[in-house]
Amino acid sequence: MESKALILHGYSSRNRGDGLLVEETVALLREALGGDTDITLCASDPESFRHLPVTLHSSRPSARGWRRDYLRVLRQLDRYDLVVGVGGGYLRAGRVTEALKCALVMGPQLVAAAFTSSPTVYLPQSIGPLRGGTRALYAPLLRRLSLVMVRDDRSMKELGLDVGPNNAVRMPDLAIASPDFTSRFDGAPETTGPGDADRPGGHPGSPSTVLSVRQVHGKLPPLVVSLAGRLRDAGVPVVGYVQSTVGGNDDGAAQEQVTPGNTVDEDEYLRRGVHHQDPPRVVVAVRLHAALLAVRAGHRVIHLAYERKGFSAFADLGLGEWVHNVNSFDVDQVVSQVVGLREDPEDQSRYDSRVRSSVPVLQEPHREMVDDLRRLARTTSPA
Repeated sequence: MESKALILHGYSSRNRGDGLLVEETVALLREALGGDTDITLCASDPESFRHLPVTLHSSRPSARGWRRDYLRVLRQLDRYDLVVGVGGGYLRAGRVTEALKCALVMGPQLVAAAFTSSPTVYLPQSIGPLRGGTRALYAPLLRRLSLVMVRDDRSMKELGLDVGPNNAVRMPDLAIASPDFTSRFDGAPETTGPGDADRPGGHPGSPSTVLSVRQVHGKLPPLVVSLAGRLRDAGVPVVGYVQSTVGGNDDGAAQEQVTPGNTVDEDEYLRRGVHHQDPPRVVVAVRLHAALLAVRAGHRVIHLAYERKGFSAFADLGLGEWVHNVNSFDVDQVVSQVVGLREDPEDQSRYDSRVRSSVPVLQEPHREMVDDLRRLARTTSPA
């Protein structure tokens, strides 16, 4: 009998990072439970996931409340062999608006997961900040889950998930704890930026540096604007990339401020690939998964992090030297790093070797995730 699995907390594939996490979750479930697993996904923008072989339900409330089919799914979680929360950073309540959105969209799903008899696993999460008394609401619910995978140490510490009956573990982000990521670098040859142009089929010179931005708390960080100007002053050609085009997370206007009329599409952004002949780009990205997607494609990436998740992910990759706080970074230092990764073979080789060295470290957590899902999943659904 085929297994039945439910994925909670999906957002929209029009945010490429969130789409990637859902795709990785589907692949993980099929690897753990079998290729014929019957998967259902609850997402805020379900239409954007029509390309996936899953049953879809909308978790976004309207003025009249939640859809009946979605509420029916939440009432019937006991029917599933396994319930998983997609990875990400959606359980946070640092500001009033953020807290309300989390309560309305994520709250019902977490409550349902906490009280179902089905095994429940939340895939690698950054949880928090939880302010204004929300920690007292969310922490007990999280402790009722079968397993909570946390992708940064700060979330684990703040919620106390490493004590008590809850089974919590530290795991890397799904975007890098993935065979699709590690297989690209496992045994990949060393490359050195502009020198790649000397290989047959290579391209002469360094390609443009990509600066991919977003608003943070409603505004474009001033240091990011300064960085764009300083890169041009240093003679670095700069283009943009819009990673998200959904609702309040549409990065188009912010990107237009720093690279007006000059952006690359996703195919060009990710085109190189580790074993391809195109030379790697240098990418400076504010969104975490814009950064991780570029690393996966074989580019050399500097991340300007706006949340805890960015520092942890780059530490897991051995790239802590190239992650900075978006609100307080040293512009001169980042310009120097960009120039080094574009022009200095030693910097390029050091960056590439750090990524390759992380592969064995990241392969083991993936195996552990697969084993955990198999161990916890019911073999048959209740009648």
